[in-house]
Amino acid sequence: EASSEKDTSTRTVLLAPSWGPSAILSRFGADFIRDLLKTGYHIIVRPHPQSFTSEKDLMDKLMAEFPDSEQLEWNRDTDNFDALNRSDILISDFSGVIFDFSLVFDKPVICADTKFDDSPYDAWWLKRLPWGLSVIPRLGAKLTEENRSDLKKMIDDCLEDESFTESRHQVRDEAWAFQGEGNKRVCDYLVNKYEELNKKEPEEEEPDKKDSGKKKKDKKSSDKKESEKEESEK
Repeated sequence: EASSEKDTSTRTVLLAPSWGPSAILSRFGADFIRDLLKTGYHIIVRPHPQSFTSEKDLMDKLMAEFPDSEQLEWNRDTDNFDALNRSDILISDFSGVIFDFSLVFDKPVICADTKFDDSPYDAWWLKRLPWGLSVIPRLGAKLTEENRSDLKKMIDDCLEDESFTESRHQVRDEAWAFQGEGNKRVCDYLVNKYEELNKKEPEEEEPDKKDSGKKKKDKKSSDKKESEKEESEK
């Protein structure tokens, strides 16, 4: 009987969506969490912090239906890096956490097609798709209502497909210039600026010396004339 139990320790899946009507939890709800649990993998659910304000009823319902267990945990840590570090793969939608996970940790993602509606966001007026949204399909597999039933296979394929690794590296090269050179370039700039500000040019010093000498000479001449005037008056 014990041998028939699913092994939830082999892989960890992080569900970290955005919030709002276009996000995973609003679109797919409890059914999606059930699909995740069916994979047998360890599941970390990390909702967007705004969900606990704007979608409080939904969060309360989901957390009551799927309480913390050996297989599932709800993560509300202020810093998300521990959850990202412990996870093998991320499932998200259009959340910025996609870039932390795929470009910083160099791990694969599955992006849900939630029929993103940009009208509630500050990008609705743009005439073209923002760069961040345009590159998401290159970072991992696309999850839809049609292929959701094969979620475990999609997770396994995404973890083992080398083409996603290559695509992530290409996107990272587009996003960040001078990778690995940040500290050196900043230090070089500060040192050069310090030397520039403290450099004394001879041609700038000489006029000051001449002006100083002339002032001293003029003062001595003025003092001498004043003294002679006082003597004559006596």
